[in-house]
Amino acid sequence: MPRKLSSSYHYIRFAVSPPSTDALLLRKLIQDALGQSFGLVSSHTYLDILSLSEDGATLVVRIGYNDAPKLLAAVAASTASPRLSFVKDSTFLPALLCAEPLS
Repeated sequence: MPRKLSSSYHYIRFAVSPPSTDALLLRKLIQDALGQSFGLVSSHTYLDILSLSEDGATLVVRIGYNDAPKLLAAVAASTASPRLSFVKDSTFLPALLCAEPLS
């Protein structure tokens, strides 16, 4: 019988366009998007940037499981540059390794 792995975190992989290697800029972009969509309290949602590719084209974020839908909605509604595009999400971090950006 398969055993389900439970996690209180959700991992999301984004494509960054145009690429940016500045993790603080990307964190601020996410914070501003959350604030614009859901207000000041949501703009201070706890999240971590776990990985930023060397060329700045992909980003992996860890966020609380219950806050993940807010983040996805805020990023989709944001018009800021650089633009974040959803690639893949999972509650299991290694599952994001096989994702390729959508064309």
